[in-house]
Amino acid sequence: MSLRNLGLNSTFRGLFTKGHEMGKTVQTVLDFKSQPQESLDSIMVRTDQELGGFSTANFNVDAESGAGHFHGYLNLDLPKDNPAVTRSGYAMFRTKDQKESWLSGNSYWDWSHLSSVVLRVQGDRRKYLVNIQANTPLVTDLFQHRLFLNHPGEWETVVIPLQDFVMTNWGVIQDGSEINKAEIKTIGVGLLDKQYGPFSLKVDWIKVMTGTEVERETRRARTERLSISTPPKDQQNGGIEASTEASPFGSSAMPSTSNDDPKNTVF
Repeated sequence: MSLRNLGLNSTFRGLFTKGHEMGKTVQTVLDFKSQPQESLDSIMVRTDQELGGFSTANFNVDAESGAGHFHGYLNLDLPKDNPAVTRSGYAMFRTKDQKESWLSGNSYWDWSHLSSVVLRVQGDRRKYLVNIQANTPLVTDLFQHRLFLNHPGEWETVVIPLQDFVMTNWGVIQDGSEINKAEIKTIGVGLLDKQYGPFSLKVDWIKVMTGTEVERETRRARTERLSISTPPKDQQNGGIEASTEASPFGSSAMPSTSNDDPKNTVF
């Protein structure tokens, strides 16, 4: 019998992990350059094939860049032998459920002292969503935010404040629900943009940071973006410096609630 069954789960988890976690300014979720096999082993992939659909998805380590590579083909065709399925076309990856321990029962990430999810990615022009599952009364609850990419085809750093994630349940926004940062189960990225065709998203790393670390990463990424955007002076037209981007990051705007947004986004 675990301590969870005795009603002492949260108490003992706090005693043994809170102090250690609170000292961290960066929580690394995935890092394919530093921990390629460990990161790959912690990933699971799902598609609409679970409902009889025809989308395909793979996740492997890209041989050239060394980054994780989420790729496949989105297919919106409905299964002919299952009339109950009226909508199809999704693919996603997420971290696997964390292992339970005998001492504390369920295991969670504690991000209560952290402020933002930061992703280093290279994507295409598809419409991706970052999905976070926290400990909530309903297993179908999901916190979501668009993964806005300003530079498709190039590496970029995207910062998303945790407070900007919106809770949904089967695609319906749940107003007034805040993410339980102290009990995070999984994080991942999904594609449901209602468009047939191939997709490709490379992931260097996913981390969760304090505000100070976000500022530091912002400066580093901005310097990198400026070095990419500005050619050597002997290549500049007439000695006039090339224009640079105002920001190297994806927007942190709230997910759109238009009718074009994908529904049934729980994975």
